[in-house]
Amino acid sequence: MKKPLYTILTLFIGIAVGMTTTAVAAPVKEYVQASFEKITFIVNGEEKTLDSDPLVYQGSTYLQVRTVLNALGYDVGYKADSRTVTADKSFDTLSEELNILAQKEEEQLPVINSKSKEEQIEDMTNYLNAQKEKLDNYERMVKTISERTDLSEEDKEWGINLRKPAIESTKKIIAETEAKLAELQSQN
Repeated sequence: MKKPLYTILTLFIGIAVGMTTTAVAAPVKEYVQASFEKITFIVNGEEKTLDSDPLVYQGSTYLQVRTVLNALGYDVGYKADSRTVTADKSFDTLSEELNILAQKEEEQLPVINSKSKEEQIEDMTNYLNAQKEKLDNYERMVKTISERTDLSEEDKEWGINLRKPAIESTKKIIAETEAKLAELQSQN
């Protein structure tokens, strides 16, 4: 008779200790007072529209990562399994950069008039370096697009094919400029 009573008593003591441990381990919640406020967000002198108002707490402003990155021209993704935020330049931003590069090309065309041979060589060398930098930028854009995990293969192919003519054109300009520069340098 003592054995079943001893077992029941031990079981009740175990349950009581387990419940006490659970109650002690419960998290303590802390409440804070914060507010959402309207702010002006300016990047490089251009006012950007935010999707949501930032949270202000104890004098610090907290912005959502997605909101800020979208305003800066990035596509934002989130991988829940690894709890990772990804940010890649949007196609619009990449296209805008291509347009800026094209405008720079037009501005950088060397003018060879009655300049001395040394000035002509310097102008051609500067132009050649600018073309090489442009080609490097195009190739970096293609690499960035091909490495993006948030795009379908079809979108990647479209983005890469969009840049291929510019890459080939720039390679041709580089080759022609190098030939002209070599000819100019070989003249006495």
